[in-house]
Amino acid sequence: MQNEEQLLEGLRRGDNAAYSELLRVYGPTLLGYATRLIGNRDDAEEAVQEAIVSIIGHINRFEGRCSLRSWLFRIVHHKSVDQLRRGARYVTVSEDNDPLEDKFTRLGKWAEDVYAWENSPEAQVDARQMLEIVHRKMNDLPHNYRQMLLLREVYQLDTPEICEILDVTPVHARVMLHRARQALYQAVETYRKQRGST
Repeated sequence: MQNEEQLLEGLRRGDNAAYSELLRVYGPTLLGYATRLIGNRDDAEEAVQEAIVSIIGHINRFEGRCSLRSWLFRIVHHKSVDQLRRGARYVTVSEDNDPLEDKFTRLGKWAEDVYAWENSPEAQVDARQMLEIVHRKMNDLPHNYRQMLLLREVYQLDTPEICEILDVTPVHARVMLHRARQALYQAVETYRKQRGST
């Protein structure tokens, strides 16, 4: 893989090899993000295609104030949100206080260890069921919480990158991440309580 500067030079020159490299390196990740954000692969592919067209048309506007990766994520993010709006599935969220504040540390990590799974076949089935619960709950989350968890937990982006992509302040990003984690925690707790009563 070329370094970012070489890739940018090639993109700015209109070099087809650079565009191929861009798609090879970032394409699967960007498509994965859009798919998880939108919830539909066809719509995600359309959003990523629109983003690529936008990237090609605006590569000379990239000023390097953030990483190329952050810039690409931001464009795909905006195209994905546009796609969601066209599908009328965009959800807004109130900023009400959440009763689960004490379940997380000041840094946003779990205050207690999440349920430790055993290696028995029954425990493995339970673990699979738990993953299904987490995936389902993730898809049920409001759009801005889901996108925050995807960027931080799945794609491992840091706070400045997330703020650049979502165009939010660091404080807002931390609040959104905290509340999204709380929603998932609630799903885990509900599952654990139901499992314990059977």
